[in-house]
Amino acid sequence: MAYSLFMTDGVDTGVQPAGQPGNGWPVRVARRTLTSTLYLLVAWPFQLSVFVLSVTLVSTATSILLAPLAIPLVIGLASKASALERRMVTNWVGLEAPPVRRLVREQGEPFMDYVVRVVRDPNVWLEVVWTLVASLVSTITWVLTITWWSIAVAGVTWPAYGWIIHGHGDNQDLADLMGLHSYLAAAVIYGGIGLLFLLSAPLAMNGLARGQGLVSTALLQREQQEAKIAELTQTRDAARVAESAQLSRLERDIHDGPQQRLVRLKMDLARMERQVGDDSHAILGLRAAIASTQDTLEELRALSKGIAPPVLADRGLVAAVREAAGRATIPITVEADLREAILPPHIEQAAYFVVSEALTNVAKHSAARSGLVSLQINGFELTASVTDDGQGGAHLSKGSGLVGLQSRVRSVGGTLTVDSPVGGPTTVQAAFPLA
Repeated sequence: MAYSLFMTDGVDTGVQPAGQPGNGWPVRVARRTLTSTLYLLVAWPFQLSVFVLSVTLVSTATSILLAPLAIPLVIGLASKASALERRMVTNWVGLEAPPVRRLVREQGEPFMDYVVRVVRDPNVWLEVVWTLVASLVSTITWVLTITWWSIAVAGVTWPAYGWIIHGHGDNQDLADLMGLHSYLAAAVIYGGIGLLFLLSAPLAMNGLARGQGLVSTALLQREQQEAKIAELTQTRDAARVAESAQLSRLERDIHDGPQQRLVRLKMDLARMERQVGDDSHAILGLRAAIASTQDTLEELRALSKGIAPPVLADRGLVAAVREAAGRATIPITVEADLREAILPPHIEQAAYFVVSEALTNVAKHSAARSGLVSLQINGFELTASVTDDGQGGAHLSKGSGLVGLQSRVRSVGGTLTVDSPVGGPTTVQAAFPLA
């Protein structure tokens, strides 16, 4: 019967009949226990040797004359040792530890520039740090592994050899200290202890191996984590740019399409109204249609301005906010100090949305007589706040409007705070990171 060594996604490693279903769970548990034990026993002498060589080379690197030789050697040693550690962790422990991408010398790149780039790479030095940390961890796990298996094997096999030492001369063992002097009682005690350690060996060995493997992967997988973070950041930025462009395009489509057709429809209805005269039975229907068209047109304009008004793209955030303040039903003062900063489109749109919606809430709910809009740049942060002298009492938990504002602000990495004691004043402030 043919057999093959297999590993699937770091789950089970072992031997199974080729072309046959996998073995039962007792075989898988035993196989995993043996591979974990093998890793724990092999890792300590391997990592101890790497540690001794690394410390020697690092110490040598303190010499100005020997540093050019010692530093490449310690980096190369850490690179090769970490690659072997990854293979052991993957094949014997079942943890995912993909190989780190090595820095490759680019075509035409001067050799010294390549060396400097390698030396300045933090992932290279994380591998060196791993050689120093792993030896300490593996020493602890190796001692525990040897102790565990020694107790298990010695206890289970004690009935086979215990008669040689039990009760001879002045020998006192655990059974004697417990007041049980017979060989049978001692065999039961030692066999029971050995069996307990043997049955718990899978849990102990797998736990120790995974713990040691996680220490290694935590240090050796940083590059993959940084690459994933960079990829997610690029994806987020691309989504924000696409959303900003889509919103601007949507506003212009509304302005150039349905909005213009509604204006034309209103003009046509007004011309028909003049033609039919006041005594026509259709005049009331025409006037109702004109009023409905006007309401729809105003709602569409409000929706269009809430998405991304043209002035925001053409003249910037301050001009758009001033225009929104000019449409308010109460006097609104605008204070802006953006220091000629060029804001990302998604930040501009989010800040405008916060100010526009906050001014709408002021008009609907605050009973305020005046308000203040402030746009400031503090360090690497844009703050947009709306303050009114109304009745106060607003809170994020009281309405979906503020919750919607908070969600919009969070979508671009910002924070929203609401300060609104009963009796006022109320301040809604959003802070947006610019870096």
